[in-house]
Amino acid sequence: MRDFIVIVLGGPATGKTTIGTRLAKSLRIPYFSKDGVKEPIFDDVGIPVAIETDEPLSGRKMDNAAISILFYLIEMQLKAGCACVIDCNYRQQHSEALKKLLSKYPLIPIQIMCGADGQELEKRYKKRTGGSVRHRGHLDHTLFNEFNLEALTELYQTPLDIGGHVLSIDSTRFEEADYLSLLESIEQLVS
Repeated sequence: MRDFIVIVLGGPATGKTTIGTRLAKSLRIPYFSKDGVKEPIFDDVGIPVAIETDEPLSGRKMDNAAISILFYLIEMQLKAGCACVIDCNYRQQHSEALKKLLSKYPLIPIQIMCGADGQELEKRYKKRTGGSVRHRGHLDHTLFNEFNLEALTELYQTPLDIGGHVLSIDSTRFEEADYLSLLESIEQLVS
């Protein structure tokens, strides 16, 4: 098996965490997510006061800190010769740094682009605001009030410019056969 990294991309509520955690378990490799990094920060440092502010605890600054920590975790995994699954809504602005990091190691980057039908995304997004589904530090209530499907789709529909392979999935009605097909595709790419 060749060295590889799986990067699960897509906008909010597109199934990144569901698919990423399952792939990591099936492939028997570690799983790291931006949300998984942010939540202990929320618990230890505090909940963001808003998404975009100059405050030290802004949602954007915490997002950027979590992404920096993810870069560190990726590098430590790759230095140890270990594959991993990364779940993060990286955007094109992160491509250069990620490409530079990955170029240090002989590996295959595999990007999984997650998407879903607009009505389903809105339904999932709204569900996040109504209970204990996610940590309250994600400010899902605020984000739902600003929900703009067109803007989200535009932000997260393009694969990163890092080389490797790109697999796209529609998680609207993602069934067992779809998952098994995705897993088989990855296994073929790394064998």
